[in-house]
Amino acid sequence: MDSLAKSVNQFALELSKKLAESAEGKNIFFSPWGISTSLAMVYLGTKGTTAAQMSQVLQFSRDQDSKSCPDSFEKKRKMEFDVGKAEEICSNFQTLISEINNPSNACILKTANRIYGEKTYPFHNKYLQDMKTYFGSEPQSVNFMEASDQIRKEINSWVESQTEGKILNLLPDNAVDSATRMVLVNALYFKRIWEHQFLVQNTTEKPFRINKTTSKPVQMMSMKEKLQVFYIEKPQAIGLQLFYENRDLSLLVLLPEDISGLDQLEKAITYEKLSEWTSADMMEVCDVQLHLPKFKLEETYDLKSTLSSMGMSDAFSQSKADFSGMSMERNLFLSNVFHKSFVEINEQGTEAAAGTGSEVSFRIKLPSVEFNADHPFLFFIRHNKTNSILFYGRFCSP
Repeated sequence: MDSLAKSVNQFALELSKKLAESAEGKNIFFSPWGISTSLAMVYLGTKGTTAAQMSQVLQFSRDQDSKSCPDSFEKKRKMEFDVGKAEEICSNFQTLISEINNPSNACILKTANRIYGEKTYPFHNKYLQDMKTYFGSEPQSVNFMEASDQIRKEINSWVESQTEGKILNLLPDNAVDSATRMVLVNALYFKRIWEHQFLVQNTTEKPFRINKTTSKPVQMMSMKEKLQVFYIEKPQAIGLQLFYENRDLSLLVLLPEDISGLDQLEKAITYEKLSEWTSADMMEVCDVQLHLPKFKLEETYDLKSTLSSMGMSDAFSQSKADFSGMSMERNLFLSNVFHKSFVEINEQGTEAAAGTGSEVSFRIKLPSVEFNADHPFLFFIRHNKTNSILFYGRFCSP
């Protein structure tokens, strides 16, 4: 389970950097956990090069040495070996899903994933059974050829119901048509209250500095409380962990020291560095004067081009996709991967839905710290027991 959580987190950072390439100065918010889980459902039905590419993009294959020689026989051999571990990987997802969805009176955390396939491409019985076993989900055979818009509306209605009405119209008009063969959708809904709530009367309007010359007013929440902070030496930044009730989940905020330092921080961040920065050994409890903006984000992504550019292009190609583990019919391919996510940070807590090197951290003891998130920052919602990043965000434009 630890290795799978590592894969999810590595995928989170790789995807965030890819999304950032086309989102300069814009907010980013997505659920790497949700996207990884839904893509794993597809991965279970892939074979050959399609499976190998997905394994690499999803970080199921982590052969770091082969990166220097991407066409090497050794890399190909190891990728093929990893493909054979599909059921083991999905079994790990089953365990992780059970752990993350563990019911709690203080928490609402729902994940729901579905594959919609054209009904003229029937699913293998074994694939259907494996989907139920590992993911608690049953692929839906639908009539894209004759009723694509009706199917689109049905998908949107299902996602809306799974996210307590927070995710509306996941699939826009013309997102599917008669040529659509398979669509993957993912929905997450998360609602949780803080361990230490902000007092509403302490929230005031303050400027949020988008850059050195531009600012916008935000509703800034404030509290003084004993909280966990950590420091990043290069690039210079301060981090804070804000627990939700029961401490099984937390919000991690990474705030660059410089107003314009977010880009440098995003480029520097790796799985190894993030793990080190946010480890318990690097946390220091101290009195913190915290200022954090209230905000809502709603972001929609059609991940087809992004995932293709990351290396899993065959899955989207009618001539190259190999989904023979899913269906006997040839020419089955993944048409789209849609992901829409919503988050609201307020005084009570969070409501969210979705669908190394030498730059090391250091501990420092201070009697009091001011953490003023009045300029662009990164944030993560983490499941602490499994160390899995459920949601990843960048807030830079109120």
